[in-house]
Amino acid sequence: MRNGVWLGSLVWIVGCGGGTSATQSLVERDPELARMATELRMEPRSRLVAAGHDQVIVPAAVFGTSTDIVAWFSFVAFRDGAGGVRGVYRVSESAEGTTSTYSGHLTCAGVYDFNGLTGNRAKVGGRVDASDDPGVPAGSFIWWQAIDDHPLHRPDQSTLAGFGDEAANSAFCSSANVPRFGPFDVGRGEIVVGPGERDD
Repeated sequence: MRNGVWLGSLVWIVGCGGGTSATQSLVERDPELARMATELRMEPRSRLVAAGHDQVIVPAAVFGTSTDIVAWFSFVAFRDGAGGVRGVYRVSESAEGTTSTYSGHLTCAGVYDFNGLTGNRAKVGGRVDASDDPGVPAGSFIWWQAIDDHPLHRPDQSTLAGFGDEAANSAFCSSANVPRFGPFDVGRGEIVVGPGERDD
């Protein structure tokens, strides 16, 4: 029952302002995002930065791998009343016969323009709290770009994840630089940047 109360609060936070909130719809439809959102226990003044549960498949030829790279991103990120970012994520990436999974808390986010739209590209990043990849231990940082292309009636887009230290993570989120690689079309799932409203 407690989770239901927290999900109801989340829906109120991101759904206020009239109309059909794209974020409300996405979180209500996706059990993974609903679970993540209840984890955050957000205050009433919090506002959504971005949310997504999406898969991208990058052909092997792009990075010279022997197999396609398949990545899944599940995340919710909010900005609280003091301007801080709180969020959670789970990312998995499969290539060359190996799947690596990373999860933790988002600590930074920036919203930028892309594809001729305003405020539809989120750069998010945070601490790796759990990882089964020996090359990316807990305590590292992860980041990526998530792009909401719904107004263009085309697939949303995402980059693959990057990794490094806390300083690089903060620099990534605070820079308007466009993706160096990709972005790649989302084949399954959806990304929402901002509390936007949709009519479908």
